[in-house]
Amino acid sequence: MMTIYKFAVPISDDITIVMPAGARLLSVQTQHGAPSLWAMVDPSAPSVRRRLALRGTGHNADSLSLAPFVGTFQTEGGAFVGHLFDLGEVHP
Repeated sequence: MMTIYKFAVPISDDITIVMPAGARLLSVQTQHGAPSLWAMVDPSAPSVRRRLALRGTGHNADSLSLAPFVGTFQTEGGAFVGHLFDLGEVHP
């Protein structure tokens, strides 16, 4: 059964989030002032580490030109605008 899960997104250039393998990233937004990522997952799938990259407006994003774009969110009343990119699952 597919289920939508929410994951906290730390404000950091390089992010790793543990989630079920094969998760489909749906959206990133702020909820109650904190950035969150929603993904459609199969809860019975094994957990994997998912790498993401976050860049603020005006920050260097050269290395992300081919990475799938997840979405944009704002924090601090719009003082920070972050753009999230998916770098894929990490398999041992």
